[in-house]
Amino acid sequence: MFYRYNAWNCRIPVDLDGTFKGSCFLAGGHPSLQNENLALLNQPGVQVMAMNNTASVLPRTDFWIGADRPMCYSPRILKDPRIMKFAMISRRNILAYDIDWKFVPNTYFFGTTEQWDIHNFLNPNRDFVWWKNTFYIAIQLLYRLGFRKVYLVGCKFDIDNDKKQYSYDTKLDEGDVKWNQKTYGQVVKNMIKLKPHFKKRDFELVSCTPGSPLNEHFETMTFDEAVTDSLVGFPTDYAIDKCVHSSFFSKGDK
Repeated sequence: MFYRYNAWNCRIPVDLDGTFKGSCFLAGGHPSLQNENLALLNQPGVQVMAMNNTASVLPRTDFWIGADRPMCYSPRILKDPRIMKFAMISRRNILAYDIDWKFVPNTYFFGTTEQWDIHNFLNPNRDFVWWKNTFYIAIQLLYRLGFRKVYLVGCKFDIDNDKKQYSYDTKLDEGDVKWNQKTYGQVVKNMIKLKPHFKKRDFELVSCTPGSPLNEHFETMTFDEAVTDSLVGFPTDYAIDKCVHSSFFSKGDK
């Protein structure tokens, strides 16, 4: 269940389960993301979710997920009405720069829980599993929205203390790097454990990130191959010449 807030500060439940179909790219913030031809994402038929500030380096973002306070994210992302945004309901009353986060356009909130096991991760419960990492929420969210195939790009689950740490300009100190690396290691272990659960739910994870530790356990594709795969069955052009004018239907009535 998701929630939005109206101008009178009333919480309104919103059912978004199964709103979308097909596949979606999930973009993480690893620097390797910028090695790909990201312009390929900016075309009809390709759907993209960005985690955190990764939206700042993408040519197109349809969905966004952030699980921290709004001041951790670029206001250009938060205030973009074209992006469907998702955030924790516990953060709803925090100022997002000059306005309450709950009034930021096209934003939906969800509840969280830390109780889960490998058999109920994708269950349509009221709350989403929160284990101190946005990736868990993103996977559940994409499944709930209706996507059954997710391409992971920029998801290497690795961070370097000396080199560029993210695809965008953020620099962590040594302590934060160690904490993140430990968290990433746990995420990978849990994703491997969850693989049978995903299979039962007909949910596919495809790793499109070179060097990702998930590559040994899940299907892999290059980024370009994934874009091509995501567009299978989607019209290649608008074919307006094959569309009839509305007057075509009235002619039969004469």
